Amino acid sequence: MKDFLEGLWSLERRIDDCRAGQAGRLCGKAVFTAEGAELVYREEGRLRFGDHEGPALQSYRYGFPTPARAAVHFSDGRSFHELDLSRGVWTCTHLCDPDRYEGRFLVPDADTLRVVWKVMGPRKEQRLDSTYRRAL
Repeated sequence: MKDFLEGLWSLERRIDDCRAGQAGRLCGKAVFTAEGAELVYREEGRLRFGDHEGPALQSYRYGFPTPARAAVHFSDGRSFHELDLSRGVWTCTHLCDPDRYEGRFLVPDADTLRVVWKVMGPRKEQRLDSTYRRAL
């Protein structure tokens, strides 16, 4: 899986906030860079959401306890979720009290990754639908 992820990807994300009745979009890039046995994920893009327009940044660390499985961590070291793309689909849950994040990862082909997060909580009901395309 490390070989599949490593490199530069274009990123398009649609954000739907059902409670606020707003939709947004992020367009940018993501790069998975090898650092020893891990990959460091960095995304940057331009976010348009409601009246807001500005830069957006995110980063994670991917460790690989096995060749087929990643342990994804926030940049501060907290655990985020496990990931296994060997069957082309993966679902996971991340609890961030009081919110619940349900993720679905799909690999439709060798150069595309789609990630959909549904976020639910007392003040949240969102859907983040991201498509990554390998930059050639």
